[in-house]
Amino acid sequence: MKKLLYSIITVVVCLNLLPMSFAINVTNVTAKPEIFILRGPPQPSQTIPWGISRIGAPDAWATSTGEAVQVAILDTGVDKDHADLYLNIKWGISVVGDKESTLYRDWDDKNGHGTHVAGTIAALNNDIGVVGVGYNIEIYAIKVLDNSGMGTWEDATDGVWWAIKGPDGIIDKDGDGIVAGDPDDDAAEVISMSFGGFSYDEAFHQAVIAAYNYGIVLVAAAGNEGDDGVTYPAKFEEVIAVAAIDENDEVPSWSSKGLEVELAAPGVNVLSTVPNNRYESYSGTSMACPHVSGTVGLMISKILDEGRTYTVQDIRDILHETADDILSSGKDEASGYGVVRADKAVAQA
Repeated sequence: MKKLLYSIITVVVCLNLLPMSFAINVTNVTAKPEIFILRGPPQPSQTIPWGISRIGAPDAWATSTGEAVQVAILDTGVDKDHADLYLNIKWGISVVGDKESTLYRDWDDKNGHGTHVAGTIAALNNDIGVVGVGYNIEIYAIKVLDNSGMGTWEDATDGVWWAIKGPDGIIDKDGDGIVAGDPDDDAAEVISMSFGGFSYDEAFHQAVIAAYNYGIVLVAAAGNEGDDGVTYPAKFEEVIAVAAIDENDEVPSWSSKGLEVELAAPGVNVLSTVPNNRYESYSGTSMACPHVSGTVGLMISKILDEGRTYTVQDIRDILHETADDILSSGKDEASGYGVVRADKAVAQA
């Protein structure tokens, strides 16, 4: 009302409809504040989690930070608004249940697991929180697990196919026979799967095989079943199975063991992002897996930036050759070829 009244008087004066002696006295009144903005808690200063340091990621950043590479995270969704992630969340979809939806409310992470994985792969290099293995990696958040962290092989199968297709929903859009690593296609270069199950599913395996044949590197958590063995999808030969280590390079008793274990990575007390601009430490092979997924992203980014090509087997061979062998000489059932080394792998890629 004050503003409207002032405007009317101004117009009248300008039209010379008031005597020149007319005067307006305006008194400034400072009201006592009664309402205020609701800011969230202050963000902690950035720290480099021990796992990121252990695999040598900071030493790789002078060569590669993961630009132009997409990693599809098949999980509980991702918090796209997290202050340490938002620039790198490029697309999301939920395939949980009977509905496929790209609406954020459907693929939002109401569990925390998927957002934690995303932070290890691609948390931003800024002044807050944590930093990921490849802080310029782009994330496809594909929700295949419900808010309790449970899911079905059918939904996981759909998730793999969406990772192959990407946001435009088309496989090999330009028809050149190249899918992963082709800038003209939306396919992810890496699929990261921090989930597991004991039963074999043929349709899911066929989707995994298809992704592998399209040149996508698949990485999965080995499982938290100890001597009971590696779970699917890590059990598939097309997938890199990742075990966990602690800060002393020891493999915890709960980390799944078996011939399928290919690499090990930090998986105990791993600090990363969780929903609502928070950070927490989780443990599990679920936390180890994204260290390898991020490393593969760094490798592929360097290769593509230099105009070269690669195969999935090329990537795996380099990872094997550059890993830190921490147990018996050569490959073993607890740590595979050893602890992934991002710095050495990127240097050799």
